[in-house]
Amino acid sequence: MLASPKALRRPAVAGYYYPQDPEALATELMRVTGVGTRGAVAPRAQAFGVIVPHGSFQRCGAVAGQTLARVAVPRRCVILGPSHTGMTSSWSLLTESVYTTPLGEVALDEPLAEALLAIRPDLDTDQTAHVGEHAIEVVLPFLQWLGPADLSIVPLLIAGEQREAWQLVSQALAAVIQALGEPVLVVASSDFTHYEPEAEVRRRDRRLLESLAGLEAEQLLRTVQDLRVMMCGCAAVACALDAAKRLGASRAEVVAYDTSVQAGGDPNSAIGYAGVHLLQQEAAHE
Repeated sequence: MLASPKALRRPAVAGYYYPQDPEALATELMRVTGVGTRGAVAPRAQAFGVIVPHGSFQRCGAVAGQTLARVAVPRRCVILGPSHTGMTSSWSLLTESVYTTPLGEVALDEPLAEALLAIRPDLDTDQTAHVGEHAIEVVLPFLQWLGPADLSIVPLLIAGEQREAWQLVSQALAAVIQALGEPVLVVASSDFTHYEPEAEVRRRDRRLLESLAGLEAEQLLRTVQDLRVMMCGCAAVACALDAAKRLGASRAEVVAYDTSVQAGGDPNSAIGYAGVHLLQQEAAHE
């Protein structure tokens, strides 16, 4: 059993990546999602997974907001992200702290985490890997705004691009989700091409998005290597692609795309941001 009660994992980048004031944050979420009320129920696509960026709201909030606002956010979500602060293991599953944002606490899905650990007891639970890490944190306000009041998450950081760094986790994720018998949204937090002229960022990202269209994780990683792209979160995306495919997804649909230049970033050192849904064929948008 996981330890209880939980410590609070307080926001590390509120006031920097997104507004720290709850009212200001709510106003910004309304703007970027187009959803005017927290927890509003509306017809949305059923997705096995999504890919969203983890930059600041100013840089990529519109991409993340459009992407998540168009899918149903269930009460259970798994969030996969890279580590920007350094990790000593291939994975780190947060089990001892509860994430908080200016919108409040986000409960840990202990049964789902325990089920993952039962299949993969080698999953590291070093909580220090999550301290100061923004890749998961910046996604949470969107899920809180769009999801139900009883939203719960499993936060999992993945380091490295080797197959063993993501495939064992994706297999375990798919098995656990299949056994639950209820919707679980797998969220991969990743930015795309980094620090190239904007035209080159768009060219490389077009290739990357084409390579993940068939949900073939290894094809994406080969493209990353062939293009020598700095893609922050490619292992998390590979894990989500593989898990979604095992669960029945058949295609990836690009919902939104932009670069840091639209927010005033340097056109000679741009970053690409993409929002993608992982869907069954019949669930694709018109």
